[in-house]
Amino acid sequence: MLPRGRPRALGAAALLLLLLLIGFFLFGGDVEYGRPRGAAAVDGDPSADRGGRNRSDCVPPRPPLPKCELLHVAIVCAGHNSSRDLVTLVKSVLFYRKNPLHFHLVTDAMARNILEMLFHTWMVPAVRVSFYDAEELKAGALALLHFFLAVPSPFLLGVRGWGRVGEVRAAWDPPVPSHLQKLKSLILPGAYAFFPLCHPEYVRHSYALLCQVHALSSPTPPQQPQVSWIPNKHYSGLYGLMKLVLPAALPPELARVIVLDTDVTFASDIAELWALFAHFSDEQVIGLVENQSDWYLGNLWRNHRPWPALGRGFNTGVILLRLDRLRQAGWGQMWKLTATRELLTLPATSLADQDIFNAVIKEHPGLVQPLPCVWNVQLSDHTLAERCYSEASDLKVIHWNSPKKLRVKNKHVEYFRNLYLTFLEYDGNLLRRELFGCPSPPAAEAEQVQRALAQLDEEDACFEFRQQRLTVHRVHVTFLPHEPPPPRPHDVTLVAQLSMDRLQMLEALCRHWPGPMSLALYLTDAEAQQFLRFVEASAVLSARQNVAYHVVYREGPLYPVNQLRNVALAQALTPYVFLSDIDFLPAYSLYDDLRASIEQLKLGSERRAALVVPAFETLHYRFSFPSSKAEVLALLDSGLLYTFRYHEWPQGHAPTDYARWREAQTPYRVQWAADYEPYVVVPRDCPRYDPRFVGFGWNKVAHIVELDAQEYELLVLPEAFTIHLPHGPSLDISRFRSSPTYRDCLQAVKDEFHQDLSRRYGAAALKYLTALRQPRSPA
Repeated sequence: MLPRGRPRALGAAALLLLLLLIGFFLFGGDVEYGRPRGAAAVDGDPSADRGGRNRSDCVPPRPPLPKCELLHVAIVCAGHNSSRDLVTLVKSVLFYRKNPLHFHLVTDAMARNILEMLFHTWMVPAVRVSFYDAEELKAGALALLHFFLAVPSPFLLGVRGWGRVGEVRAAWDPPVPSHLQKLKSLILPGAYAFFPLCHPEYVRHSYALLCQVHALSSPTPPQQPQVSWIPNKHYSGLYGLMKLVLPAALPPELARVIVLDTDVTFASDIAELWALFAHFSDEQVIGLVENQSDWYLGNLWRNHRPWPALGRGFNTGVILLRLDRLRQAGWGQMWKLTATRELLTLPATSLADQDIFNAVIKEHPGLVQPLPCVWNVQLSDHTLAERCYSEASDLKVIHWNSPKKLRVKNKHVEYFRNLYLTFLEYDGNLLRRELFGCPSPPAAEAEQVQRALAQLDEEDACFEFRQQRLTVHRVHVTFLPHEPPPPRPHDVTLVAQLSMDRLQMLEALCRHWPGPMSLALYLTDAEAQQFLRFVEASAVLSARQNVAYHVVYREGPLYPVNQLRNVALAQALTPYVFLSDIDFLPAYSLYDDLRASIEQLKLGSERRAALVVPAFETLHYRFSFPSSKAEVLALLDSGLLYTFRYHEWPQGHAPTDYARWREAQTPYRVQWAADYEPYVVVPRDCPRYDPRFVGFGWNKVAHIVELDAQEYELLVLPEAFTIHLPHGPSLDISRFRSSPTYRDCLQAVKDEFHQDLSRRYGAAALKYLTALRQPRSPA
């Protein structure tokens, strides 16, 4: 009688022996000395000191880099937070660079939407950007492998209560492609024979691993997942494995690339790193810095069992890849074979791609070129990086590779944090500088803007107005995590814009409007970080996932109010939008009332209408917000509320007909009148705001004119209302009131607007021109 537990151990050993024999059968003619036949001879003897300390700390002489050589940089980026990190990384690279750059970004759909807009509006000279779909790289068509490899552990789990072999054979007889039938016939009989000793999940897992191995050896392997079959415990998820497939994902003509994590910060010219490619031997294909912790030594805690590595292993936050040599060496097969083998005894990767890179290097040490430690100073929880930077004359790259990021414990963390904050808050507009001595043709849009700016006369009294409307602002959409609203046919997004001095309105607005919002914020780079901290510190704001914040970076002396509105409007995802301003608080019930009104009025393609929300104002900073129309009327009668701008600009909202609204129980139609500027609910595809109107004056009026010219009905809602809260005057309104030149420039913009209306709408636009000639003050 064998001791308890011994049968399972014997069964595991026997089955493992069977699997190894089958592996030799599959690869008997294809493997020589552990190296796939036909691959490039890239294996070499490890250097004498690789088992211990990395001797690459001595920086070799830097060979001359050809002037204006295009440098290629690959980065994997997914989600909102990673997109923000990437911007800081790119700033640090651009600050020091002297060469043209081509960024190759592997992204999910969310990050691509953010970064395409950002780079398009950033317009940095001599910078190209290419995008690659991460979803296509991490998953494929062979869902069978994904299912099999999702089992938590390949080892014996126990057999009590699992029934007889025949029942399992009937319940699970895996379907396989025709070219794997011979493999199935070899594995399953032996697996079933050992079933009394082995858990069936082990059979499934082992079989799936061999399916993966056999598919790799097949001359024409079927389409299969690239990385989604790999169990991974790293916080980056499957995106942390994407760097493994870069040689296959990047263009085949691309021979060399620098691969970076999003949490690194440069403190030197990236061309110096690129120059280290010249130190590669003919066999070396990967350049890495030694890991600056004891992780791979396995002594950090009891029962710590890391993946195999050469000495301390290497960190993959900064990588030099010789893509051409990797492809010739059969890199795709190499890393998958290694990962498949290691996953027979290890449940998952802990450090994502880094574990697999190190396992490959352990088996093929001649692949790696150790890089000087200053090119990846690692600030992890157990870092030994001080040994590097205490002796280095200068640091090149800082790597925040702890999940705690800037909160990591390190006695020199303030120094590193200040370096990071320098670029986090650095004005990205200053990085639009030309590379002198490296001419590169600008993009068509950038060239058009430059040509238009060159034609402006700086002596013109309205130069600021003309320059501001030509400015292309950097735009970072969905700056914070955001969940798109579920599709509903009558849903409404509140659209507004604001600057830093109106942040205090956000919490109150979130309490009043539970629906989706799209808000454009006009901020500097430093203010954007203050805004981020403001939201994170607010329980109200941080709890809302249906509010999309879009940062438009400040540039120029005038407030680009209509450009901001257009950004927020373009990012709204619901069929209808409520075009509001940040100083207004809507009725608590307005979101639900608007959706009900849209449905009842049967708005849509057959009926083009703008629903008017009557606007009121209070002069009191503290007052009890009304919960119904009856309370609004009571506050009007008591003098605590007024119709909006009743004392300063009555014609702006007079056509709403507040006297009729008092008695109305159903929506009623009103006619357009000169200078009318109500707050309206319209379809998302409504006309955009005219970006020529900057600063104060006529920005909303021009939009209502456009709606009327396109024959939108103006329907006032009988129960709806929104209330303006008091605030100090903006700089632009102060300039409007005090500067005749400012008012003259605004009038010139209005004249241009009406000329354009006449060209587009012909005789129908005459009523607007007639109204303009009436003596009125701008709104």
